Amino acid sequence: MLFLFTMESAFGQSAYYEKYQNLAHSGDTVGLAKLIPEWEKAEGSTGDVYAAWFNYYLLTDMSDCLSLTVSKPNGESIAFQDSTGKVAGYIGGQTTFGSRGMQLVLKKLDEGIAKYPDRVDLAFGKVHLLLNQYFFKDAVKELHRVLDRSLVNKNEWKWTHDESPANDGEGQLFLRSCMQDYFTQFYEQRQDSLAMVFVDDVIQHYPKSVYFLNNKAALYAQNGKTKEALDMFLKIHELDPSDDLVTLNIGLLYRGIDKKKAKSYLEKLVKSSDERVRGAATGALEELSR
Repeated sequence: MLFLFTMESAFGQSAYYEKYQNLAHSGDTVGLAKLIPEWEKAEGSTGDVYAAWFNYYLLTDMSDCLSLTVSKPNGESIAFQDSTGKVAGYIGGQTTFGSRGMQLVLKKLDEGIAKYPDRVDLAFGKVHLLLNQYFFKDAVKELHRVLDRSLVNKNEWKWTHDESPANDGEGQLFLRSCMQDYFTQFYEQRQDSLAMVFVDDVIQHYPKSVYFLNNKAALYAQNGKTKEALDMFLKIHELDPSDDLVTLNIGLLYRGIDKKKAKSYLEKLVKSSDERVRGAATGALEELSR
């Protein structure tokens, strides 16, 4: 089981990297223990070498077990309910690491990240590991470091072979997509308070991020904070009045506050090109007319 994303490339791929790929995919830790030091001696402590050490330590110290958790584990799981029918916990598989293995992995990753701060695969490898072990707060701290770095490097990220993971000019879109995936993980793990901390951090770095303003509004709404959610959706609407889903949410939230305003927003959507939005708006208007 490898935690780092890999990108195949015909350019700049050394013979060492090819051998490493073969050994890693076959789980040959003995072969990796011999190859990686040779690779490091021949080519130096490159970003790819740090990534190789990361995967090696994972392979040598990980094990699978069943665990009982309140948060939904990664992969397949079975939910069990309390007497009220509410989900009380989950039983599922979890990949665990010994304390020594975790220390070695994190030490090697931190060393690589310090030396190659733009190698975002190393940073995301660390985040993935922390989330897998339910160290959510530490994962948020590492994502904060990535956000800080994005303002310094203008989202000019590097990946395997020091190549860019995004097309020219699309580094910020790449980062947003990755951050949205991490938000989804916090949300699905029922880590609402940390999800809000993370969302606020992204917004602090990118104040006009419609995606994360929308995430914040959704968290407010989910927790019954209707006024805060509405204020946030109105802010998003100012930034992008063409977003029909945001307009719909404003109309729906206004129903219990100001029916006239609710109708004014919902009526804008009766001819929306989005069938789901159009149907929801029409249904809400019919309810308001009763």
